[in-house]
Amino acid sequence: MRKTRDEAAATRRRIIESSRSEFQRNGIDGSGLTGLMAASGLTQGGFYKHFKSKAHLVSETTASAVTDLADQLDELAREEEGALEAIVRAYLSPGHRDGDKGCPYAGLGSELARGDQHVRGVAVEGFEQMVNVLSRQITDAPAEIARERAILTMCAMMGALTIARIAKGEALSDEVLQAVSAQLMHGLQARGEGCDERYGPGQ
Repeated sequence: MRKTRDEAAATRRRIIESSRSEFQRNGIDGSGLTGLMAASGLTQGGFYKHFKSKAHLVSETTASAVTDLADQLDELAREEEGALEAIVRAYLSPGHRDGDKGCPYAGLGSELARGDQHVRGVAVEGFEQMVNVLSRQITDAPAEIARERAILTMCAMMGALTIARIAKGEALSDEVLQAVSAQLMHGLQARGEGCDERYGPGQ
């Protein structure tokens, strides 16, 4: 019996992991149950043994994706120096742009916004996790301003990654990654040099 439960849990995890890639490649609306299960090496008939509905699968894959992303940012934040800069470099890298399990907000943001209340709730909770990771690294400002900076940084990175993916294959794609990364790094490095403590230099 234990083996059966373990096998079911492993199958469920496999469906979630493969569905993450399928959603990133084809979008949520563009991914049908037959294709999602086939990507897991299974047939559609077994889907409802593991999930109540496609929306249930979307919420589970979103939770998995945002937790992994938050964990990756948290790991980068453990660097002794330059944690925020390391996060910006990693998030706005060509590797993150091109990966099939990258940021779900950049890849699926508009579809997540159209999801049901549970899906949106999972996405919001994940975003809060990432904001908290960033804000904990901002120690030269009160908590309220650190949170504002963290939100600004995350939103700038997500917007840049979205455009970079849209323009993938064009020179603009790399230009967007490089320009936003450079400006964010400049703002992070300029803190404490007489600039507005909320938004960095030149504001």
